[in-house]
Amino acid sequence: MFAATERQPAGLESLTRMLEPRAPEEFLDSYWGAGFLHVRGRAGRFARMMPWARLSEILGRHRLDHPRLRLVRDGKPVPVSSYLRHTTGARQKTTVPRLKASELSRQLREGATLVLDAVDELSEPIEVLARDLELFFRERVQVNLYAGWQTSRGFDLHWDDHDVFILQVAGRKRWSVYGQTRPHPLVNDIEKAEKPGHGPLWEGTLEDGDLLYIPRGWWHVAEPLAEPTLHLTVGVHNRTGLDLLRWLSERMRASETFRRDLPRFAPAAARAAHAARLREELLTAWDDTLVERFYEDLDARADSRPRVELPWMAMPGAAPPAPETVVSLLAPRPLGVEASGGVIEFACLGRRWRFAEDAAPVLKRLVERRACTIAELHEAARGRLSLAKVQAFVAELAHHGFVTFVGGGEGDEVDA
Repeated sequence: MFAATERQPAGLESLTRMLEPRAPEEFLDSYWGAGFLHVRGRAGRFARMMPWARLSEILGRHRLDHPRLRLVRDGKPVPVSSYLRHTTGARQKTTVPRLKASELSRQLREGATLVLDAVDELSEPIEVLARDLELFFRERVQVNLYAGWQTSRGFDLHWDDHDVFILQVAGRKRWSVYGQTRPHPLVNDIEKAEKPGHGPLWEGTLEDGDLLYIPRGWWHVAEPLAEPTLHLTVGVHNRTGLDLLRWLSERMRASETFRRDLPRFAPAAARAAHAARLREELLTAWDDTLVERFYEDLDARADSRPRVELPWMAMPGAAPPAPETVVSLLAPRPLGVEASGGVIEFACLGRRWRFAEDAAPVLKRLVERRACTIAELHEAARGRLSLAKVQAFVAELAHHGFVTFVGGGEGDEVDA
């Protein structure tokens, strides 16, 4: 497998920078899913993720609608009509959101908190961080933004259904963390997680550059301190045993026994025999490899973040990318590439990929997830593929969304 030859696990570098000075190994062994962690960081280390000017530009240039963009105050939503208006043009059948800039500013001055969901789709440095963390945790990652100016808290005491990393980008905010009252609660649970009846396990102020990790289901609340404050919440959406059960139920569609109607009106002995057959087939599928098969299937079907290379990708018969073109892998999960019988293959983006073994050196270089030129990929092929074949190979991968072309000739770095 190529993945085993990588210098370090994919995405680890960004996780390391995010957690500094704590080591990822310590975090995973002692805190991941088990307890909160507060990390003091140097001021400004998250600043380039979302400077105030960039947030202002996003609000002014994008048609952001509710609930992706919303205002909250004292735990309650601010009426949407107070900061957004929806217009319909003469030729339009749908409404278009327009920001009421002066009204939005007034609401913020009076204590509202601004919330912007999925900001990783609007800012490249945040997207790179989210992409790298998805590679490491092998789960969906979404980053939301929270900005406040006064002392009114945006949300009341609550818990999240996913693990979160709080990155304090600017200003300060006061946090209280209480822990769980129901182990591993769910949004649609059969029993409600009651609010904690005790004081917080931890209270503290996040300063510019600090990080706070809170596991899923842990109650917490944050309060601004009458100054401009902005933080990013990085949510990691881990799978549960219920997700495994739903996945397995889909796999059982291949079984004639499970597709058969249940024998409601059959004698008791016949119904018991049918239940025994169902149990036997289920236990056969539920072997020691079940969890690994579940993860492998999720990895193989994971979608990459969309990238479109225009005008090149839209041109029929376009010339292949030039040798100096910089290429980067888009695959959303680490790849396990297997070679056998002169063929290399792997599962990715919902399909099984098969290539001639001569392409192995090129793929190996791409799997290292370091941006490189097509000329460097040709050099890595060590004479097994001509430059023209490497160009055609990379072009085919780009058309299938497997690689992207990076501007500027250099790989992007994230100062997380």
